[in-house]
Amino acid sequence: MRIRYYQGVPDSREPHSKILAHNIFALAILCLQWIFIVLHTLFAKRRTYRHEVALCLIFRNEARFMREWIEYYLIIGVDHFYLYNNFSDDNYLEVLQPYIDNGTVTLIDWPHECAQIDAYNDCYRRFRNEAHWIGYIDADEFINLRRDNNIKTLLHSFRHCPSLVLHWRDFGTSGHTEYMPGELVTERYTAAWPWLCHLGKSFINNDYDFCRIWVHEHWARYLGMRLYPVADNKLPVPYAPTLWRRGIGQRAYINHYFSKSYDWYMYKDFNRGDVYSHDNIELKKKKGRFEMHELNCSTRDYSIQRWLVLLKLRMGKKLD
Repeated sequence: MRIRYYQGVPDSREPHSKILAHNIFALAILCLQWIFIVLHTLFAKRRTYRHEVALCLIFRNEARFMREWIEYYLIIGVDHFYLYNNFSDDNYLEVLQPYIDNGTVTLIDWPHECAQIDAYNDCYRRFRNEAHWIGYIDADEFINLRRDNNIKTLLHSFRHCPSLVLHWRDFGTSGHTEYMPGELVTERYTAAWPWLCHLGKSFINNDYDFCRIWVHEHWARYLGMRLYPVADNKLPVPYAPTLWRRGIGQRAYINHYFSKSYDWYMYKDFNRGDVYSHDNIELKKKKGRFEMHELNCSTRDYSIQRWLVLLKLRMGKKLD
């Protein structure tokens, strides 16, 4: 699938002056990185973990969507969730309590403004010895496994790599202006961009030590070398515009439900505030941003709905 450069605002394009430099840099990374990965595989001490796969999420007033999100990820093989509550005043505790009681969710109160990266790094420091793989995923992001039926199968094939980044495929409103109580996001929203975004979200392999946990990518360090995440085609991802596009998205990508219904979009981008940064709050209000996302939704993607009946059964939903 094609990849397109994206900065969240209308008419964002990667400067042509950077494309050649990025490709040369990425080629150098490719030559060096696999040498260090082989050395790490041969000589680094293996670790044991309580959980094979866990997710880290920072959330604010997303209780209406969280049960579907958790149940979906349980179906595809996630073992545990580290959930950071950021000033929520909805019924999130009612939704999460059963998962807390059975040990599936660890809930952390995180009353800090614009502290997504801080929460991510806190999760890494506190829980890196509990989970082999930790994915930093938002509540509007659903990993779409294209070849595998379990996320552990996917991650096992990257067991020698420091980090795996899965790229976004943005989804729009699918013509829905209002949130419908009880809706399933993966069922109701199918209108999508015909390409993948150059941004995405990542899993870290805690067999490595990480020098930086960020929003989209995370960098490991071994023997003084910074190691980049790899895409699902196993090539390092320093955003090379042309070299790395072949094969990306064939194993997995992320369904990024950017807007959901129009009223939810207006609430989350104009009223709720932002867990990332104050600058992001202003970016989200830029004129034409919604139109750019919505008008790019020129195709339909139903592929994640292969899980839909299983998801409805787990949630006690009526089958059509």
